[in-house]
Amino acid sequence: MAASQNPFRVYHRAVRRFLVPLLLAAVVVGACSGGGDNSDDLPAGNGTDEDYLRAVCIGIDRVSDALVSATTAEAIGQVIEEFAATMRSIDPPPDLVEYNRQFVAYLEAALRDPTSVVTTAPPQPPDDARRRLARLEPSIPECREPTFFSRGLE
Repeated sequence: MAASQNPFRVYHRAVRRFLVPLLLAAVVVGACSGGGDNSDDLPAGNGTDEDYLRAVCIGIDRVSDALVSATTAEAIGQVIEEFAATMRSIDPPPDLVEYNRQFVAYLEAALRDPTSVVTTAPPQPPDDARRRLARLEPSIPECREPTFFSRGLE
């Protein structure tokens, strides 16, 4: 029996002929689709003002409480890191996506010196969005001191 007539070899040639291109196609499609949850993905910008304000106000309250009651910079830093993680994971409203990126960068920079949140002003969103959020702050129960976005507005 010739080698080309061996049923085992004929089967392997047929499998190789179809399986290898199929596997290569699957690898290419998988690589091009990007995959699932990537922390570098930009937020979709589908969030609501209310949910965004709620997250900001809760985070600000926790940082303020830590500044008053924490006994070490590391303890304050832990609270700031939790706040940054929350803001990284939130889906902001469409016109606040870039602002949220800047705000997270501000929080991350504060991790080097956690008390700098007292002396370094946070970034502000564009004026239209800032005014909109300032009007909503008093209606959000989690915003105990609704002045974060309204401070300095005339």
